[in-house]
Amino acid sequence: MNHLTRVGTLLAWLACLSLPLGAQTKDTEQGLPLIAATMDKAEKITVIKKLVAELQTGKTLTAEQATKIIEACEKATTLTPGKTGTLGVLAAAGVISLDLERSMNDRLFGKPASGQPGGPAQVAPAVTWIDPDKSTPNASVYVLYDTPVRGANTQGSCLVYLPESYKTDLKKRYPVVYFLHGGFGNQHEGATVSLPGFVAAMKAKKMPEAIIVVPHAIPSGWYTNSKDGVRPVEDVIIKDLVPFIDQNYRTLGTASARGIEGMSMGGFGALHLGLKYPNVFGVVSAVGPSINPNLSDEPAVRTQDTFFDDAEYYTQNTPQTLVKKNIMAIIANQVSLRILAGSEDSLKATIIDFHTLLTSLGLKHVYVEAQGAGHDYTDILGKLPSDPYTFWADSLGQ
Repeated sequence: MNHLTRVGTLLAWLACLSLPLGAQTKDTEQGLPLIAATMDKAEKITVIKKLVAELQTGKTLTAEQATKIIEACEKATTLTPGKTGTLGVLAAAGVISLDLERSMNDRLFGKPASGQPGGPAQVAPAVTWIDPDKSTPNASVYVLYDTPVRGANTQGSCLVYLPESYKTDLKKRYPVVYFLHGGFGNQHEGATVSLPGFVAAMKAKKMPEAIIVVPHAIPSGWYTNSKDGVRPVEDVIIKDLVPFIDQNYRTLGTASARGIEGMSMGGFGALHLGLKYPNVFGVVSAVGPSINPNLSDEPAVRTQDTFFDDAEYYTQNTPQTLVKKNIMAIIANQVSLRILAGSEDSLKATIIDFHTLLTSLGLKHVYVEAQGAGHDYTDILGKLPSDPYTFWADSLGQ
């Protein structure tokens, strides 16, 4: 679908969604999803999710188009908080990710996202280890895996993408890249934004064929064990998920052939896990990482269930602390490290401070700023001065 067709489809959807809920309309030619009076709230939200999925794979919309989307969402969900507040409600409901909310606010409205100073209040979504959305974007596979670190008879979910040759070249083993979604996101959102680029790069031979794993992370656990031990997201990934993938798929199984990348909160997670476990992840990429040095810099709604207002526990788990603590092991394991930031991202100053810290420690790494990009994964990668996937070709062991 080209850009003009995509925008045309979006506007057609918007026209349908903006109708009064009791209106009768048909669009059999394009087969567009419609909001019907007989739909319950869950069905209406499903329609909105389809629209948002299209938005996340498309170009940046104008402020006028974004406003129409918000108005359509308000009518479809009977929520009327108004403008940016609608985005906060939709993020809390899991309709859109926190990253998309922040991106739309930053770039299209110039207003604070929910939970930010001056922004609307934010409500945390329900904690889930298994994503109820079993759809499989970009030819991925929905997978359940046991999580014994949480106790008997517990499971988590993830999406797994297998490269084209996996089913035909049965003797070949593959590197693995774990992609971590952002705050209040989910595995579907993570796969939707990350897999198109990875898959296209593999087909174009810009990076080696690799297995891509997108775990579902509860959905805002900072990829860290919660202080009370109830949400051991870190241990689930390190002790349950990574071994499961190595045992059930033809992986190379070495740190140099195991990468991790994340966006926003996922960027925090990629750095937290990569710098804490350099013997597990030999390649680390953080895109627009949310790495505020102080717990007070993050709204409590995003951090309470993990850090419980304990500033010391938060500091112990920040990438800033971990890189200083583990610098010798990181260097000894020859970890390849990349930090990407958007020039218009509100987190840019904090990211630059981290880049400066890495330099002062003598840690070799790549830092690149995408000019004109905001807090958005696709936007950042698309505006880099060079191809973002050559990093994996240069760093990922084969």
